[in-house]
Amino acid sequence: MSVDLQRPAGTGPGGGAVEVVRVPWEDADAVTLRAEAVAELGRRYGGDDDAHEVIDPGTVVATFLVRVDGVPAACGSVRDVSATDDGRGRGTVHPAATGELKRVFVLPEHRGRGLARLLMAELERVARQAGFRRFVLETGTAQPEAIGLYTALGYEPIESYGKYAGYDDQRSFGKHL
Repeated sequence: MSVDLQRPAGTGPGGGAVEVVRVPWEDADAVTLRAEAVAELGRRYGGDDDAHEVIDPGTVVATFLVRVDGVPAACGSVRDVSATDDGRGRGTVHPAATGELKRVFVLPEHRGRGLARLLMAELERVARQAGFRRFVLETGTAQPEAIGLYTALGYEPIESYGKYAGYDDQRSFGKHL
């Protein structure tokens, strides 16, 4: 299956030809990078709970890869969580037009080069195009670089939601698009 080139190839921060491509959720490179992300979460948090998370591909609006010199370096997805259970246990749901960031991940050897910011710009762009007015995400205290990125991009702390709602090391963020 061909990919939808969303941003022309160019020279990325830190050198190397960089391209951001839209791919299907099931794309082999995206699957591999998500598995790497889950493995890293397991190392950081001391468990494999994230490995058991099932994401319905039908809710995924877009998945992007960032390639450096043709090699997959980063990935991330947007899924629609509008009107779905927010996991807070009170029968509450996410508001209409709410998208969620999932598995935003940059391989360690490609970090510190601006790839996450490039990826986030594409994810936010496609979310706006899809009609989302709000973006939410979950991360944790063992991922200070992720928290730093999200706050630098204008995400603000919100009430904890999702599978890890109420956990001391979980952090939730939101942003109006």
